[in-house]
Amino acid sequence: MGKGRPRAVEKGVLGQNLSVSSSGSLNILSGPVYYPTEEEFRDPLEYIYKIKPEAELYGICRIVPPKNWKPPELNSDSFTFPTKTQAIHQLQVRPAACDSETFELEYGRFLDDHCGKKLRKKVVFEGEELDLCKLFNAVKRYGGYDKVVKEKKWVEVSRFVRSARKISECAKHVLCQLYREHLYDYEKYYNRLNRKAGGSGYKRGLHEEGKSEHEVESSGSKRRRKNIGGDKVKVCKVKEEEEHDQICEQCRSGLHGEVMLLCDRCNKGWHIHCLSPPLKQVPLGNWYCLECLNSEDCFGFVPGKKKYSLETFRRVAERAKKRWFGSGSPSRVQIEKKFWEIVEGSVGEVEVMYGSDLDTSTYGSGFPRANDQRPQTVEAKVWDEYCDSPWNLNNLPKLKGSMLQAVHQNITGVMVPWLGEPKCWYSVPGCQASAFEEVMRKSLPDLFDAQPDLLFQLVTMLSPSVLQEKGVPVYSILQEPGNFVITFPRSYHGGFNLGLNCAEAVNFAPADWLPHGGFGADRYRQYHKAAVLSHEELLCVAAKVTSFDL
Repeated sequence: MGKGRPRAVEKGVLGQNLSVSSSGSLNILSGPVYYPTEEEFRDPLEYIYKIKPEAELYGICRIVPPKNWKPPELNSDSFTFPTKTQAIHQLQVRPAACDSETFELEYGRFLDDHCGKKLRKKVVFEGEELDLCKLFNAVKRYGGYDKVVKEKKWVEVSRFVRSARKISECAKHVLCQLYREHLYDYEKYYNRLNRKAGGSGYKRGLHEEGKSEHEVESSGSKRRRKNIGGDKVKVCKVKEEEEHDQICEQCRSGLHGEVMLLCDRCNKGWHIHCLSPPLKQVPLGNWYCLECLNSEDCFGFVPGKKKYSLETFRRVAERAKKRWFGSGSPSRVQIEKKFWEIVEGSVGEVEVMYGSDLDTSTYGSGFPRANDQRPQTVEAKVWDEYCDSPWNLNNLPKLKGSMLQAVHQNITGVMVPWLGEPKCWYSVPGCQASAFEEVMRKSLPDLFDAQPDLLFQLVTMLSPSVLQEKGVPVYSILQEPGNFVITFPRSYHGGFNLGLNCAEAVNFAPADWLPHGGFGADRYRQYHKAAVLSHEELLCVAAKVTSFDL
């Protein structure tokens, strides 16, 4: 190629190289693909620095090595690995963590205090008990009852309360009527309290307005809940001269009770400024600490019970692909379209099994290493050449010009698939990170209410079509085996494999990454999270060690 230009751009076809969105229309622009010459390929950091002004605008790029760059294939016959499963159908369409008992307690008080009714023991929808807590959060996700009716979102809402591929027109009407009958007034009351509680500084109970024998005495009071067996709520007033009723689990102080937030499941307390992330005010409604969220109704990855060899896992993958697409070879368009149908909840329950986060020090690397045993089929000269190659991911973080020379632990941007099917990537560039985060929060308000640090968890996806509708650019990359994919600082990226895929990844950090590292350290500190590495230590080591080679 020469001069570090992506071939797609040179040929003027970037605008035609598109991906398939969930709706089936071609509207996702592809990120740049680079084809370095043998000379350009000699120094990874120098080459990446060369293409960075252009590639960083996409947040991602693909680098295809010269044809003569062929690392030796390693023996994978004895390779076994653990697996995890993940519910793909819940990456976007899942209810927030919901404690039905606490919801019923609050909802029952509302009915008793404001409607003069008693909570019905059972609301039935299509022969099954309807979870009002899930239904309430589902309608909240789509903007409330009035907006759901106006935009005809009852199909989407139904996916939160039952697992079914289709819902009839009659069932949509019934679900709408059930919400109107049982939850519409509660929604209006909930929203009214939310507006009033704007900066109140304490957590309002949903029973505080109107007639109630349990009233909050002042803005410095805090109620404690007992949710087991339907016990009544106990309200306790914090006074400086009395023993503290509650202490913060983080700072162990009982002071400042007016900003003490109590978990609705375990009744433990935290100051709102001691939370991860800190809150500006005590939120309305139910709130659960991380320990309770993680111990029950937690969404993420479930470890498998057995290990697989690569060949056994390949057979499992082939059977799965045959079930979905028949005996033929499905195209990228077909697989991508089906993937987003699953993510958006229109296909039903789908769990995938995969091996991820495998430590190369335990399970081995796809690149040769000096301490690895050389296969007899590989010449010693070739082995040594690729052991020392700067593109060997075991060497890349420690190269001249990399700030990670000062880091002794391995941390997992560069991704290289060794074998199998391509991987489809999506990227939002770092310059659009704030816009992306805003769209995520507005699109999934219930999830962020329950888990403010949701974006740190890597368990949520939003359709590219939704982001594009809100003006957030999304780019796509199709990575073939042997290609390198570079992701740039602050960019958001995700994707899926088009079949069995075995890949390896590592981080690297040129000197111009340091401002981004500082930003990341501040962000982790804001959310009270332990950083992957100490940014301050990295700066100190880089400043003190005279042999540090930039």
